[in-house]
Amino acid sequence: MSTPDPSPSASVGVSDVVAACAGGLEKTPAAIRDALDSAQRERFESEYRAALARAADTLDLEPVLTLAQRTWWVRAVMCLNPELLDGVASDVNRLAAGDESVLADEGR
Repeated sequence: MSTPDPSPSASVGVSDVVAACAGGLEKTPAAIRDALDSAQRERFESEYRAALARAADTLDLEPVLTLAQRTWWVRAVMCLNPELLDGVASDVNRLAAGDESVLADEGR
């Protein structure tokens, strides 16, 4: 009988959960924009255009990629999976009530 692997690589992190819920959502600006609700879509477009303008001046695309592929892609996944926010809210409420066991909960 095998035992669970306790190494850090065996644990499930937030990014793993988000990726699993992405449902194939590409990390492209157009796909991200299309997955967002209207209020977030306007903000994304504004922030993305501002980042592109800065990139034109600095010739550095890294902030543009980070904005789209890390910050806004996660928000788009959340828009597609609003139930994820319920789990986060539950965890926050538990922590606020002093229940730190939520920090040790893994694999849920």
